Amino acid sequence: MQIALANPTHISEVVYFFKENLDRNNSAVYSEEFLCPLGIKAAIRRKQMIVATVEGQVVGAFRFYRKKTQDKISLYQFAISEVYRGQGLLKKMLNTINDLPIVALCPTESNFNEYYYKSGWNLQEQSEEFKIWVLKN
Repeated sequence: MQIALANPTHISEVVYFFKENLDRNNSAVYSEEFLCPLGIKAAIRRKQMIVATVEGQVVGAFRFYRKKTQDKISLYQFAISEVYRGQGLLKKMLNTINDLPIVALCPTESNFNEYYYKSGWNLQEQSEEFKIWVLKN
């Protein structure tokens, strides 16, 4: 398995990967932008996408933003191929950029908050709309 910054040659495969692995009906998908291929392309061009590949095929990907005014990184969107779920792949991938705390939003009512809790993220704060989870380096 290789984990690396996505490059423009990955664009079509990453767009397809997210289309296949992000479900519009998932309660953790709180923005239509997660499903927009143009956002994925732009993130890759801005060097804000990490991919995990096995034999050249994408099995995990995430989009992130380094906050310029704060010492943290926002995890914006991610997906892991069903075959690789439950194996800690996201954390391995996050280790490639985890020089600052990583912050993720999850809708307050989403069952996906259990994932963050069970995988060692710390609940930083909560509003009516979102829970804010932090993973420290």
